[in-house]
Amino acid sequence: MIFSSLQYLLFLPVVALLYWRASGLARTILVVLTSYIFYMSWLPIYGIFLFVMTTVNWLFALGIDWAKTKSKTTEKLILAVGLTLNLGSLCFYKYTNFLLSNIAYGLKLTKSADELLFSWVPSFDAPVLSVIVPLGISFFVFEFVHYLVDVYRGDKPVKSWLDFAAFAAFFPSQIAGPIKRYQDFLSKMHKPEPWSPALFYEAMSLIIQGFFKKVAIADPIAAVIASGFVSTHTLSFPDALIAAIGFFIQMYCDFAGYTNIGRGSALLLGIRLPENFDLPYLAHDLAEFWRRWHMSLSLWLRDYVYLPLGGSRVHWIINWRNLFITMVACGLWHGADWHYVIFGCTQGVGLIVNREWRNLLKAVPMLSAVCNTWIGKEIGTLTTVFFLISTFVLFRAPDMQQSFNVVLGLLNFSDLTSTLYVPMLKSGCLYFLGSYLAFWGVLEIMKRRPQWTNFTWLLGLAGRPETANKLFFPASIRLATWTASVFLMLAAKPSVPVPFVYFQF
Repeated sequence: MIFSSLQYLLFLPVVALLYWRASGLARTILVVLTSYIFYMSWLPIYGIFLFVMTTVNWLFALGIDWAKTKSKTTEKLILAVGLTLNLGSLCFYKYTNFLLSNIAYGLKLTKSADELLFSWVPSFDAPVLSVIVPLGISFFVFEFVHYLVDVYRGDKPVKSWLDFAAFAAFFPSQIAGPIKRYQDFLSKMHKPEPWSPALFYEAMSLIIQGFFKKVAIADPIAAVIASGFVSTHTLSFPDALIAAIGFFIQMYCDFAGYTNIGRGSALLLGIRLPENFDLPYLAHDLAEFWRRWHMSLSLWLRDYVYLPLGGSRVHWIINWRNLFITMVACGLWHGADWHYVIFGCTQGVGLIVNREWRNLLKAVPMLSAVCNTWIGKEIGTLTTVFFLISTFVLFRAPDMQQSFNVVLGLLNFSDLTSTLYVPMLKSGCLYFLGSYLAFWGVLEIMKRRPQWTNFTWLLGLAGRPETANKLFFPASIRLATWTASVFLMLAAKPSVPVPFVYFQF
């Protein structure tokens, strides 16, 4: 039951209707039951896995809290066992085959390198475990890790199993985030925002924007560029450029679209999930990009990897190590393959270079003044975007060889033929992208320029002056916008629903 399917469009309004008819304990039970129905609609057996993981982590947190009055050693032991269980389950499902295949490959290389010295090394083919990775395991395992660590640091555990189960299984964020903090989520679940027309309009605006990004932009682009990322030879320059830029756009529209739908779905229940994107492609440098892209993951990595390693208040070499390890962990979190590891490495090196550049700007005020001009900032944005487009190729390609075919194509200026240009034009995704950018531009101007409130209201582009910053249109304009979006999505919609990119993580 992916968000862009008909089943979900029938499921969500029924849940919202029942939710606002219930209250107290009945409402919490409804959230848990509907979340398990949503999760188990794909593979019912993994509902048991989620139930067991939820129960075990709930008990571990209670055990950590109990041990605070007994023994620090016991408290640390319970935390260590809990973290081992969570990270161990993640490694088993996502990384076992990756580790076995690399061990086998390494042993074969070792034996062939020197038959005399290493003749005792066995040569074997790595077994392949037929394991289906549970949907969203990377997200809810990170939520469990955050929960145990925060309880160990002094926060109070959740006493009610139902409350904790609602946090762990909450369907708008359960499959692909954003990664929630239990303190924030439970306070909002116990005191949801009251139902109102304004709440409904904001939620529907988020949902429709999310669907438009996914169905009208991301999916058509994905269909066009797919052949570029499975090519067995170096792409021509135009095709490599279309494939790389196309995925750059697809990635944002797909994931930000999911987040919009998830946040809108939660808002229909009066629960405001954290934002996951803040115009990341307009960032002026790489560090700013990672603060604005997949914000819940970036904050998690900062709080539970980067800062425990020492953060930035250490010797510069140690800081380089911390940045590099954090981004390699980010790459591995996305998947068990070397192209994800290399992707993490490129981001780690990029952040190190970015940090040293910032240090240089602090040391040279004149250079800093130039870079802080409008032109300097835009050059920084273009440089960041160029770096990201080049390295996101590693993220998309199924293996290193095919990613190199695209990267080398970006340098292949001798071949200017193209097989992707015409399909890209015929797909209509450029027109859909242009219409969304125009719509987004109006909204951003309204949101960031309060002094334009009265002017936009008179034009009928915004609601009454006191609510214009909340982007609630008058009913007629709002209905026309939603209707146009639906027709455009129907025109662009593929014949079968396309899974969201982050579902695989």
